[in-house]
Amino acid sequence: ILEALREPLEDRRIRISRVNAKIDYPTRFMFVAAMNPCPCGNLLNPDIACRCSDVEIQRYQNRLSDPFLDRIDLYVQMQRSNALDASSVDSKSLHVKVRNAFMHQKERGQKMLNGMLDDEAIERYCLLDDTAKQLLDQAAERYALSFRSIKKVQKIARTIADLNGDAQIGRSHLLEALSYRKR
Repeated sequence: ILEALREPLEDRRIRISRVNAKIDYPTRFMFVAAMNPCPCGNLLNPDIACRCSDVEIQRYQNRLSDPFLDRIDLYVQMQRSNALDASSVDSKSLHVKVRNAFMHQKERGQKMLNGMLDDEAIERYCLLDDTAKQLLDQAAERYALSFRSIKKVQKIARTIADLNGDAQIGRSHLLEALSYRKR
């Protein structure tokens, strides 16, 4: 089932082929998924020992193919949180920040959100400064990033720059975007 999501995630369409006809249905969805770090779920838990062998963990994590994982924009490894820890960011200030980022996109003349930009629009709106370009080239070589991954990193960096109110994508934006890639 997950492998069947590759085309809709990439091309934003589902094609159903039958003997006498092919039908395309446009799609527009946000794919959000969660996965335990291992079969028992305790690999990252400091209080409970993981019961899984290295082979079991590797087999479990390999259930998702590289082409499927390449189509996912952000990876975040969640840590156990302490309910007593107060967040320094409240919902209202996040709302303002997101709204301002959206306005930056509109002011640039974008018709789509950063995550939906095609290759031509990425070249137009995801402008990197010189140090960011150099860093992206180094990261692409070091981590063997696919063309698809590079474009995703640029879109994520564009969003981070928008959230910070910056017109151009800089080194710090790109570093943060790269930190959300699965290596």
